[in-house]
Amino acid sequence: MDVFKNSHKPFDLLPDEMVVNTLSFIDADTLLDCRLVCKRWRELIDAYVFQEKASRENEFVNNGRGYYSFSQVESSSIRKLELPWYVFYVICKYDPFNRNLVKNHCGQNEYKHWERYDHSLWIIEQTPQGSPLLPDDPDFDGHTSCFVSSFRLCSKSQRIIFKNYGLNDTVMKTLQPEISVSEWYNSRFDCGCKYVLRATVFDGNGELIEQHNYNDVLPQWGDNIWTKASHSFKNQSNASYLILYHSGVDTQFWAGHYGTKISGSVVKILLPIKFKCAAEA
Repeated sequence: MDVFKNSHKPFDLLPDEMVVNTLSFIDADTLLDCRLVCKRWRELIDAYVFQEKASRENEFVNNGRGYYSFSQVESSSIRKLELPWYVFYVICKYDPFNRNLVKNHCGQNEYKHWERYDHSLWIIEQTPQGSPLLPDDPDFDGHTSCFVSSFRLCSKSQRIIFKNYGLNDTVMKTLQPEISVSEWYNSRFDCGCKYVLRATVFDGNGELIEQHNYNDVLPQWGDNIWTKASHSFKNQSNASYLILYHSGVDTQFWAGHYGTKISGSVVKILLPIKFKCAAEA
């Protein structure tokens, strides 16, 4: 009987550093179960394992580019970030920060993920016609296409639910992150247009927290350059989802699709960067 009573002791005798290193190779969801094994494991996982896992995996995820969430942090500094264990868990599983959460943001997949309020009025140009090509900017991820409106008002929207990316109420209240919204638009060289961007942040009960409205009118024979509209929502502790809406129409009312060109829609949740003090690190 003594053999069975003491069967767990060899692993218990391993130093903390070895336990942390071993557990850091386990997948993120299984680590949640490991937290329930014993007090020692829970304390090590919460204090060290998830950040060790995130730091090591940052060297090879996304084809060696690292986690999007750590794009503003040196790999050697990840262990020094002052973040609770569950934020590291969310990063390991979803990598939701500092990356675009808008799907099909350039029309590269036709109208997938967008709710159109006028199905027959939009078209997609594989490269912009009557205007310059899309700028050389990371917002486009190498895509060349854009949505184009017509002589009638065209509008569509996309709802981005934060909990789908692991950003639940606890994470949002802890981090109170900044939400960055941006989009590019232009007109043809020979036809003016109107452009509207509206970004609205809601809480879990569907109550409006904050809204940003942006409008512009591009004149006929204008500069014909791509313009970026952008806005940041600060300290979003209660945000549950965001609706990105835009619309466009040409000002000459020409038959066909000579209206507003829209591409490169971006919504990002920015990871707040705060490092531990020297004694904690």
